[in-house]
Formats: sequence, C-alpha cells, structure tokens
Amino acid sequence: MDKPSSIRHILVLVDGTESSFHAADRAIELAGALKARLTALAVVDSDTLRQLLSVKILVDAEMGEFEKELRASARLHLSTVKQRAAERSVEIEEVLVVGNVQEVVPQEIHDRKVDLVAMGAFQSSRVAKDLLARQRQQIADHIPCPVMMVK
Repeated sequence: MDKPSSIRHILVLVDGTESSFHAADRAIELAGALKARLTALAVVDSDTLRQLLSVKILVDAEMGEFEKELRASARLHLSTVKQRAAERSVEIEEVLVVGNVQEVVPQEIHDRKVDLVAMGAFQSSRVAKDLLARQRQQIADHIPCPVMMVK
C-alpha cells in the first residue's frame, strides 16, 4: 500500500518572471499528481515602495498610481497561472497581498498550513544587486517548510 504524501498544500510565489512561471508549472504538475491543494501568491512589496519614496525616486503623487499598477500586474500574473492550472484540470486559489515580503510570505505560509513552497530560482551572485533575488533568498531563509526552486 502506498504511503500518502506529506505534501497536502503547495504555495507558489508568482512575480511575473519567467522562472516564477516555470515554478508555477512544476507546482501545478506536482499538485495534480499528489492531489494537493495549490495556492498562487503574489505580493506587492509596500516596503520597497516606501523606500523609493524616501530616496525621492517616487513622489507621493506617483506612489499611489505605481502601487495600483503593481496590483494590476500581480492580478494579471495570477490569472495567467490560474489559466495554466485550469488547462491541467488543477484547482488553484489566487491570493494577492500587500506588505513587506519578508513578513507576509511566512505569515501566509503559516496561516494556510503550507507544506511546500515553489518559487523561481535566483543566482546567488545577484542577491546583492537584484531586489527579486534578494527577496527570494530571504524568503527561502526564513520559511519553515521545504522550498522547491525552479529555473
């Protein structure tokens, strides 16, 4: 008799990069094979927006519009992943949150009782210069469950 999988809930981080869509595809395949729940999570990083404002890259008038555009982009990325899941007859929950990536991702993982996180891979040599690579590294470092990195 086969032992049931300990992976019952997979969360895939969606940020619109090619590697995050590859991670979504692998997470969809795995969720289908394991009959696991699947959640796609996109985060609008409000801390980065505040930093851009504080160093005067953005002004107050631009910040609201920029955040609105980021939300619309995140919804589009989630919709793309949902369509890919539907093509494979896998149900997926779409979640969009606003906040500090380092705080909201671990909280979502905890609250949703996630067993595995799928995310796009990054080059460790770029962590110091690339915001997305740094965020992915910080997430991988601080979450309590296994992480599947996909190129």
